[in-house]
Amino acid sequence: MEKTSENGKRIGRELNAEELSIFCLKLSMMVKSGINVEKSVSILLEDAGNGPDRELLAEIHRLIEEGYTLSKTLETVGRFPSHMIRMIDIGQVTGKLESVLSALSEFYRREASISKMIRNAIMYPAVMLVVTAVILLVLVSRVLPVFQQVFRDMGASISASVQVMLRVADVSKYVAVGLSVVFVAMVVTAGLMSLSAGGRASLSKAADRVFFGNKLNFAVSRSRFASAMSLMLSSGLNIGEALERSGELIGGGPFAANIGRCREKIEEGETFPRAAEAADIFTGMQSGLLSAGFRSGITEQAMNEVSHLCEEDSDAMLFRMVNRVEPALIVILALSVGLVLLSVMLPLIGMMTAIGV
Repeated sequence: MEKTSENGKRIGRELNAEELSIFCLKLSMMVKSGINVEKSVSILLEDAGNGPDRELLAEIHRLIEEGYTLSKTLETVGRFPSHMIRMIDIGQVTGKLESVLSALSEFYRREASISKMIRNAIMYPAVMLVVTAVILLVLVSRVLPVFQQVFRDMGASISASVQVMLRVADVSKYVAVGLSVVFVAMVVTAGLMSLSAGGRASLSKAADRVFFGNKLNFAVSRSRFASAMSLMLSSGLNIGEALERSGELIGGGPFAANIGRCREKIEEGETFPRAAEAADIFTGMQSGLLSAGFRSGITEQAMNEVSHLCEEDSDAMLFRMVNRVEPALIVILALSVGLVLLSVMLPLIGMMTAIGV
């Protein structure tokens, strides 16, 4: 959905995760080198040339020149998510803007990576289902009617056994048409849902449940939570507030209950590593690494390393899932082909029996 600035000028849609990651990375490099925000945006604007980002950067630069802070500017522009704006505001207040921008870049890079892997995992089955649906529709709409017309012309000489075969073929035809309609409806519905942000979120949740199951869905949520916690701790937030904001980023779902249990354990006096393990958020090895980091005073580095471990686990699990899906697709395609052959061969056998071959 496209946004408008305060002066009513249309400046485009909300940035996706990959675009947000690149924007934060470029800005963090500028700030890290000692260049102030206004000059950094000015340099980015010059480098943009006539590219698609020029209009956005020009609007950001104009607002900053008028005295807006970076967080207020991004909020006014309307193309950036609210949690990113809150984190940048915290970075400005705590003096950790460069760290926050760098952590935001890494967070959105991982979000983009997860989304890409999920899309790739779904695309192959979706394409195969569409191809199967097209083949079935062509066969039942063009091939089977030819055989049925022949039987109508030979109606008087058709035996009872051939009539049974024909009825079975008719049933197979309707099943094939039904499957084709379902496949096409699923693809069209997914396409329409992908046009809006809310639809994409619902589609992603549905895909998690249908294609991935609870185990993989939990692993992906764990990876996203670890990445969010790394971002929050890099911004200077305490554990309690970091947990709260990370929960907001993850959203609802079963994993939210684990975060709630972790917060309860911390309120009872447990350390975060032990509470996270008790709430089944992290494994014993991950919690041990986190505990070592907390004890040695390198909390942010330890959380970042745990985030990488969780990302590797979710990637490996997703890879295994895709490898399991492929044989299942082969079975589905084999059954579909068998259904088509049944629809075509039964009338053929019946015809040969009717004419005494």
